Amino acid sequence: MKLQSDFALLDVRRGRKQLDRMIDRNGKSGAETHDLPERIPVTIHGWITHRHGRDDGESQEFGIAVDRVEVGNK
Repeated sequence: MKLQSDFALLDVRRGRKQLDRMIDRNGKSGAETHDLPERIPVTIHGWITHRHGRDDGESQEFGIAVDRVEVGNK
């Protein structure tokens, strides 16, 4: 399977405050499913570029500019 993307969201729990501060310095602005057979392994190569939404007290979403996506176990 081949996938192409130029944007992704990363939901960060641990380390979100530190990442949020890094974003400021740079000036840019679920349920457990590990036992389900339909999981698809994916590796996303790219750069965290901006904050997406607000910190809800548990996690914070960040945008990723995606360079490439690899599907499957590599």
